[in-house]
Amino acid sequence: MERIVLLSVSIEELKEIIGEVLEEKLKQFVPKVTPAVTPQKEFLTAKEACVMLHISPTTLWHYTREGKLNSHRIGRRRLFRYEELKDAILNKGVHISTPLAPDGRPIRVR
Repeated sequence: MERIVLLSVSIEELKEIIGEVLEEKLKQFVPKVTPAVTPQKEFLTAKEACVMLHISPTTLWHYTREGKLNSHRIGRRRLFRYEELKDAILNKGVHISTPLAPDGRPIRVR
């Protein structure tokens, strides 16, 4: 049998107690996200950028030309910053042809 206990608690204390309980319960629903592939370098070549974004070199060139992606020229090489690629996906409307799960793995659509 459950016991019911009545306490005199201020609104501020009640808000704090509810906040702590909610925070504890929400931690159960937040997935432990670890990227499938962690980059080992800051700059990626065009080929590596294409693999990361699941797009063709032509699409990469179009995105760069349209300003959706920033490229950096170092010598004769054109490189892409990993962080800028991630930001472009989220903020600039860069389309990834393969949908990704929250953990970064490709989702197979049939």
